[in-house]
Amino acid sequence: MTSYYSRKNRLVVPGEPLASAEEYVNGGSTYIDDGLIRASTLGILRVDERSKLVNVQPFKKPKMPRSGSSVVGLVTSVRHDMVIVSMYGEIDLQPSPRWLYEYSSIYSGAIAISMVTKEYVDDINNYYRTGDIILARVLNNNTPYHLTTKPPQYGVIYALCSRCGGILQPVNPRTMKCPRCGYSESRKVSVLASSKLLRINIKNYLVVTKSW
Repeated sequence: MTSYYSRKNRLVVPGEPLASAEEYVNGGSTYIDDGLIRASTLGILRVDERSKLVNVQPFKKPKMPRSGSSVVGLVTSVRHDMVIVSMYGEIDLQPSPRWLYEYSSIYSGAIAISMVTKEYVDDINNYYRTGDIILARVLNNNTPYHLTTKPPQYGVIYALCSRCGGILQPVNPRTMKCPRCGYSESRKVSVLASSKLLRINIKNYLVVTKSW
């Protein structure tokens, strides 16, 4: 009988025959049907010739932003009508904020000026600056990703003083102040900015504390 494993280390689909159950032993993510070892999930075929063990390494799609996701991102550009954001990972806000996962790749999103806040925006630079780390909600499932920060939980959670480089502290939903030099700056501040649920590391952009 011809062995089906001749092209091992390949992508297989559920139900696909992999080898004869008389010649090989079925391992993870496989099952036996009518004398054949078959894949039970989408994945990569792995065959150990020494032990005659057949496995399927499950193939997982990379985590990607999706409509309704709450994401953590870095503001990379502020234009007259939109804010460009690099999204690094996803959090869950209910029932209390917790870290879900970091994306395997960086995804780009945009906040249109109409999606920045519920109030009228005259100058978008009074709400976001390049280098700010923010929380935002994703509005669609495909690129280009559209984001909103209208609800109070979304907005800036970390920003640096434009005068001395100190870490700005939230004062109210529209103001952050530098404790080092006393300079105040306008931002769209997330209500979670002062919750200490997030601890930011400039080099890595985001470090999640054990309290999550």
